[in-house]
Amino acid sequence: MSIDPLERGLEQSFETERLSRFIRDCQDIDELRQTALFLVQQIAQQKAASNWMASRASESENARLEMLAKMIRRPDQEES
Repeated sequence: MSIDPLERGLEQSFETERLSRFIRDCQDIDELRQTALFLVQQIAQQKAASNWMASRASESENARLEMLAKMIRRPDQEES
């Protein structure tokens, strides 16, 4: 059973629904503004975290490929 990383969990779905209801029902523009600014900050943090994780995963994969390339080249060098 594989897990879809883009599928929202139950807790995340409840949080999304809670925020959506708050935004729909809120009549105070200042409160809406504060919530919007908070959400913008959260999105920026999530993007930064995603970029960092993708970069680390790429570096790890590159290191593995380099190690594999060295292992493949060794027998060729011993025969020469």
